[in-house]
Amino acid sequence: MSGITTYFGSFFRFNRNVRLSFTANLLNGLSQGIFLVVFNLYILEMGISADVLGGILSASPLAQALGSIPVGFLAEVIGFRKVFVLIYGISGLARLAQVSTGSVGLISAAAFLGGLALAGDFVVRLSFLAANTTTEERTQVYSLNSLIFSLSMSVGALAAGFMPNFFSALNLDLLTAYRLTLYVSGALAVLAVLPCLRMQDLPSAHDRKISLKPYLWGMDAFTVKQALVSLFVGLSLGMLTPFMNLYFIYHLGGTREFFGSVSAVTVLFTMTAVSLAPLLARRWGSVPVVTAIRMGISLFLVLFAFTANPLLGAAAYWMMMSMFQMSQPLSFAFAMRAATEKAKTAASAWLNVTYWLGNAVAAPLVGWSMARSDYTSPLFWAAGAVIMAGLVNQLFFQRMETRLNQQEAAYAVSQTKAG
Repeated sequence: MSGITTYFGSFFRFNRNVRLSFTANLLNGLSQGIFLVVFNLYILEMGISADVLGGILSASPLAQALGSIPVGFLAEVIGFRKVFVLIYGISGLARLAQVSTGSVGLISAAAFLGGLALAGDFVVRLSFLAANTTTEERTQVYSLNSLIFSLSMSVGALAAGFMPNFFSALNLDLLTAYRLTLYVSGALAVLAVLPCLRMQDLPSAHDRKISLKPYLWGMDAFTVKQALVSLFVGLSLGMLTPFMNLYFIYHLGGTREFFGSVSAVTVLFTMTAVSLAPLLARRWGSVPVVTAIRMGISLFLVLFAFTANPLLGAAAYWMMMSMFQMSQPLSFAFAMRAATEKAKTAASAWLNVTYWLGNAVAAPLVGWSMARSDYTSPLFWAAGAVIMAGLVNQLFFQRMETRLNQQEAAYAVSQTKAG
């Protein structure tokens, strides 16, 4: 408890901009946690089929794939403060719009618009936090930012499992109860605008030269290989994360309340796994550890596909999601370590773009399968995609990591002799 208190106590040591960013992130996490548990159920309750739902769910990741780089440019033109206001304002209004219309076209359009905002949140936040912290503070501020978002999403997911029951107790039908729950989600995202309005913009935010060169000229063979691996990871997770409530309810026979509780507990497993990841990488190397983790994920996916026991399914879900969260930072850290200075910007951008492109492709496939009451095939497809991500990662990067280790060891020896 002392360690946890000290960790969260660092919140007050960061500057005002960082603290306001954390507050907005907390509100957005609550909003997303509620939305992910209830939205699919709301759409199906409206009488919209699962294959149409898949198309709706593909709109947001497609927008994130297309919008990552342009939104980064927008931040450079108008400044971080205004972009954050737009991000949370648009994402909140988009969620409110999705439950205020019965038109599939308008729901999809609102999802696309919200996806653009979410892309901006990822791209802009990293740069904003870096600009408002010292090098020594940066590791802690990034980890605390992720922790706040994960914990708030867990609280939102837990609340979403039970919130419709409160509205149903007021003699409202289930569709209305879902709609009001989603209104709460949208309102929380809009409230995240308030701390952003109090941020102080950086003087240099308007002075940087806008150019596509870092994203296009930085494209080399290494970046292309990393992007291919990220595409497979996006395909795998895209078949899981947006549809987990449906898997639990229609494949395992669980309840909404059960899934909300399972989602809330997931953060405990992911925090433990992420903390172990650097230790394993130091012992065996990032590439083989990432490959082994992804192979392990496929086993739990197969277990999830075959079981009919909600508790066993929950255990498999906790394991595979924590392993996904464990492998991603290791993979990203290796990409930044191995990429040339010229290619780092491109690698970072295209990893994000191809990941969301994989999500966008996966959603309609899963929706098509679920519309035919097939809830197991997508799990096997996801297992195949994550196996490919592991195999390609090992094939492309094992020798490269060995070479990097040898070069760094040789450099360390030379520095020791020089000293």
